Amino acid sequence: MVKRPRLNDLPDELILKIFSMLPNFEESVATNLMSKQHEDPYKLVSDVTCEDDNEESLVTFMRFVYGSLLSDDDQILLRLHLKLVRNFSASEISPIFWVNRSVRKLRFDLSGGTLDLPSCLSTCTTLKSLILRDVRIDVVPVGFSLPSLKSLHLFSVDFSHTESIASLLRGCPDLEYLVLNQTSYDYWEFGEVRFCLLSLKSLLLLSARYYTGGSLTRLLQSCPVLEYLVVTQTTERFWNFWDIPPASCLSSIKSLHLTSVRVWNDESIATLLKGCAALEDLVIIRTEDDNVRIYNISVPTLKSLTINNTREKRLDDKENHGFWINAPALQTLNIKDTVSNFIMLEFMPEVTKANILANCVRPENFIGSLTSIQHLSLCSRTSETPYRSGSIFPYLEHLELCTCSPGWANLLSSILGDAPSLHSLKLKSHHSAPYNDPKNFWNEPAVVPKCLLTHLEIFEWRQYENTVQQRIVAAYILANATYLKIATFSTRSRRKYYRMVMKLRKLNRISKTCQLVFE
Repeated sequence: MVKRPRLNDLPDELILKIFSMLPNFEESVATNLMSKQHEDPYKLVSDVTCEDDNEESLVTFMRFVYGSLLSDDDQILLRLHLKLVRNFSASEISPIFWVNRSVRKLRFDLSGGTLDLPSCLSTCTTLKSLILRDVRIDVVPVGFSLPSLKSLHLFSVDFSHTESIASLLRGCPDLEYLVLNQTSYDYWEFGEVRFCLLSLKSLLLLSARYYTGGSLTRLLQSCPVLEYLVVTQTTERFWNFWDIPPASCLSSIKSLHLTSVRVWNDESIATLLKGCAALEDLVIIRTEDDNVRIYNISVPTLKSLTINNTREKRLDDKENHGFWINAPALQTLNIKDTVSNFIMLEFMPEVTKANILANCVRPENFIGSLTSIQHLSLCSRTSETPYRSGSIFPYLEHLELCTCSPGWANLLSSILGDAPSLHSLKLKSHHSAPYNDPKNFWNEPAVVPKCLLTHLEIFEWRQYENTVQQRIVAAYILANATYLKIATFSTRSRRKYYRMVMKLRKLNRISKTCQLVFE
């Protein structure tokens, strides 16, 4: 067998001359490596960063380049990050060494500089992830491809008038994950270059810029198996949906995240969601930039819904703004909404876990629809009980109730009476000091709730302030929770701690096995 020739078999003078022809030649680094190559073979690192405005980083990178030439080690380069500000092109940073070392993850940060895509990448079968940030691309070489690429992130990437995102994407046949962040794409790009991302499952459009109708539709038409779609807009200048993609473009989507959405009218959102026939997970984040008044969420397949609407800019309360939710298969519900004046929940018998913070709701049509709820975290910022009288929560086992609303004590009294299987109770002031309004004082239940007599074992009170109302509530629970095993109290103020302990220790406990814990 013929032995493969090695660079380090050559005379040192010749090796040094070869190194001197490489960009950014570092003679001292090369000389030092050559002097040690026979006594201590060069060990290559698997994670390399090169910053050309950082002398130490540049030297480290050149050590990697020279070591690659001298070493017989077949170690794989897992990650290479090139952060260049001196207008070097990628070809000047020795790309052949990345390919020879089977680079897996490659990142370019060029501070707005032009990237000449290295043609040798088309032969790299190990590259799985490519990140481009602050880059301009003037030319996508004919036949350029990234045959094994799975993940592509484009952050603030500009393409010349003769090139487009489509020119790059057509060379990524196995792409599964695509992020466009502050990167432009338009309808005409996908009309000029025909391609299909047959493997793409996740698409994130984060403040992506497009100027003509049909751009999003044409992009989605290229992704027949897309399952995860994120659309986020942070400026009023660009519209998310010039038009709503047809149902054929949305039928495979299982998870949809919408942030600061701008559409023509509220009906556009209803049409969008209706087209997502397989949708299981929906996240909606509202900001001052979106223009939707009522989100009509009618999705029969939906299993998880998250809503965050805490923007500072409030809409005109003369008109309804909020959410109408009809999701009969929903299992998990998370709502944090301090702005809406309208939240309507239709009958949702499958919800088992809900976290709800809401300012204004229609009480008769709120948590009363959650008949199968097992875990409930609730902050109702109104004094009204958010469900109809006579509602029962037979499966509710864990309740976390916020004490910062005016009617928290009477809401607690109502839920205790309507949740016969309650096992764990936690009281906590999430958002402000506990509310103590004489007009909303604790009304002791006429009959001791069944849950206290038969099920409640764990009682926890966080941010306990030892107020008169709090002591009355605590005393009632301790005096009636027959099977209580542990009651934990904690306070914000260390100054009040010993007084709290003294007062609570004096309270009667019907459960002889109940342990009091103070934190």
